[in-house]
Amino acid sequence: MEYRIIKSKTLESLEEEVNAALEDGWVPTGGPMNLPFGFAGYFQGVVRE
Repeated sequence: MEYRIIKSKTLESLEEEVNAALEDGWVPTGGPMNLPFGFAGYFQGVVRE
């Protein structure tokens, strides 16, 4: 199993990247998260066999 964290500065860009990952066989694990400090972006964990 592979694990990857997708990160993006905007929610719209995160949606685009997660949708592209879904087409590649990745499956989201948990929900998206955001960090208001430092990187100030959005994150989504994904896995695939």
